Amino acid sequence: AGTPAPSDIRDVLAAFGLDLASTEVTSPLVSGGGVVTGARLRSDGREWALKEYSTSSALERLAMAHTLEARLAAAGFPVAALHTGPAGETIVGVGAASYSMHEWVDGQHLSIVDRDVLTEARPHLVRELGGLIATLHAISSQIPFDGPPTDPDRLLTGSRAALRQIRWSRRRWLSRWQRLRLKSGKSDFDRWVLDVLPEVARRADDLATTSIASRVEPSEVGLIHNDINWENLVLDKEFRVEAVIDFDNVTRAPWVLEVGAAAVVLAGAAPHKVEEFVSAYEDVAGRRLDRDLVRLGMKMKCVRSITTSIVAHLDGRADPRRLAPWCRDLQASLRALDQT
Repeated sequence: AGTPAPSDIRDVLAAFGLDLASTEVTSPLVSGGGVVTGARLRSDGREWALKEYSTSSALERLAMAHTLEARLAAAGFPVAALHTGPAGETIVGVGAASYSMHEWVDGQHLSIVDRDVLTEARPHLVRELGGLIATLHAISSQIPFDGPPTDPDRLLTGSRAALRQIRWSRRRWLSRWQRLRLKSGKSDFDRWVLDVLPEVARRADDLATTSIASRVEPSEVGLIHNDINWENLVLDKEFRVEAVIDFDNVTRAPWVLEVGAAAVVLAGAAPHKVEEFVSAYEDVAGRRLDRDLVRLGMKMKCVRSITTSIVAHLDGRADPRRLAPWCRDLQASLRALDQT
């Protein structure tokens, strides 16, 4: 993904039924890791986020994401409005790529380095966010699913597969891991990656050999956001959630894994804050969660996010200055979880 070409943007806007004469690109869309993911547009006095998708797997997730977002919006849950074309479509294809547009939501984004100060000053926020995730899951659970049963363990294996691609290569003489070891003039983040990768690989192997299938009922599985973090929350000046955004990673998985994944990012690894987050979730959801599975979700999120950050760094797709504090916090959370 990246900033679409001007000619593609014109074709996309026409397909979405927007007035080309009144539309301009105001800036690129940049993720929390510094990756360009699309373009910000202004058209007829309204602002939009345009994103490009170029793989079949991304398009499959996008279709699920729009189903979930539409259901959330209809229920009054805070999400960015999807733009629909003349025939009601939310995805348009131009050339080999597909595109979607969401209305721009004004507000502020925080980073993980702001979390502890913010939640200490506003202790109610942790409970509010736990309840927000429970509401998201409750609405998602109303979406019917007629496909084959979902493997509850699937998310636990993803990091190991990604790390294998880093450490071994079938296409080149040297893997990305080997090229990094031989790189001259390594940055601080390069050296951190070299130091931490064996630990992350060990943890990824542990996750991949863990099964929760016997502990999760089919009714406890559904569409999850799969990337809850501070960058994907738009907050107002009073730190209320204006919108949950970026549903690009939507998948079907056990709710409890997302609770853990969200807790370690939004609340941190301190046991009392995690308990506040999880108990607020339970109050809204009306059901108890297995705390061991919550902890597993926390570990999964840390390992997976460190892994994807390392992959993005080795591919040159992200700004290491943005990745470093994020990855170091996740590593610290993993080690804190080892002690509790």
